[in-house]
Amino acid sequence: MAELVDGLWLEQFVEPQLLEEFRNYKDDFIGTFKAPSEDAIDKDGIKFNKLINEIKFHVNKDTAFEPVEIPNKKGLVEWDKLDTDLTVVSDKSMRALAFDKESELRRLHNEAFRMGVRDYALRKIAPKANTSGTPILRTTGEDDGTGRKKLKYSDMIKYYSVLEGLNLTDWAQAFMILCAEHRQDLIEDRGNTNNIRDIEIDSKTGELKRFFKLKFFENNSSVKFTAGDAPVSQGAVSQTTHRNGSLFYYAPNIVHHIEAVKVLYKPMIQDTRNPDPQSEIRLHCYGLTDKKQEYGVGALVSGIVV
Repeated sequence: MAELVDGLWLEQFVEPQLLEEFRNYKDDFIGTFKAPSEDAIDKDGIKFNKLINEIKFHVNKDTAFEPVEIPNKKGLVEWDKLDTDLTVVSDKSMRALAFDKESELRRLHNEAFRMGVRDYALRKIAPKANTSGTPILRTTGEDDGTGRKKLKYSDMIKYYSVLEGLNLTDWAQAFMILCAEHRQDLIEDRGNTNNIRDIEIDSKTGELKRFFKLKFFENNSSVKFTAGDAPVSQGAVSQTTHRNGSLFYYAPNIVHHIEAVKVLYKPMIQDTRNPDPQSEIRLHCYGLTDKKQEYGVGALVSGIVV
C-alpha cells in the first residue's frame, strides 16, 4: 500500500486521476423537509402563527354558554449564516500539476458545503430534551463491548407506542434517521429472532426501509447525546458518556430553506501583492433548518452500561 505524505507530485510520470476520498455525502433525508411559503420569508427569517385549540365539547349542557377566546401564538425561525473555509491556491503550487487544482478545489467546496448542511440539519431537528412532545428513549440491550447498550426489538416496540401517542395526522411523513450502530443492532436482532416481518429491507439496496408505519433513512453521521439526554453541540469534546442517537421527526413540523449559494472567488490575476500570486475561494449563503415548534421530534439513544 502506498503511504501518503504531504505535498503533490508534479506532472512527470504521475497518474492524472486523483485518489478518491471516502467520505459520507448522504443527505437524502433533507428531501422530506418542507419548504416555506415564499410569502413567509423575510429579512428576519420565517414567521409562523398558531391557534391553540382549547375548544371544549359538551354533552347535555343545561347552562348558558360563555364566550371563550382562542389563544394565539407566533414563532420565528431565524436565518443562519453558512460558509466553507477560505482556501488559497498559488501559482507556485499549481506549476506543472497533472490536474486542475482550482477546479478540484471548487468540487471539494461543494462537497464540504453539502456535508456541512447535512450535519447542521441533523442538529437542528434533534430534540432539546426528553418531553412528552419530544420523546427520547434509551436502548436497553446487552453491552456491545464498548459500554453501549444495544438497540433491542422491544425498544423499537416501546418507542413506536410512544410515537403513536403524539397523535400525528399523517404517518406517511413520519421518519427516523438510523445511526450506524442501531442499524447494525436491528439487523443482528432480526437475524436472531422471528422478528423478520416487522422490519422491511429493500431487496435491491439492502437498506432498512420501515418499522410498521415508521420509515427509515440510514446515515453514518449522527447526533450524540449527553447522559442527561441533551444533544451534544457540534465540535464539542467527546465524553465517555456521550452516545449516538437515531433521530425521529415529523416532516410537516420541519422547515428547510437555503438561499442561493454565492461562490466568492478572487482570481489569481487580481493579486498584485503576494510574491507567488494566489486565488481565493469560499462558499457563502444564508439558510435555515429548524422545528416550527418543539413537538413531533425525538430520539432513540444508546443506553449507558453502568
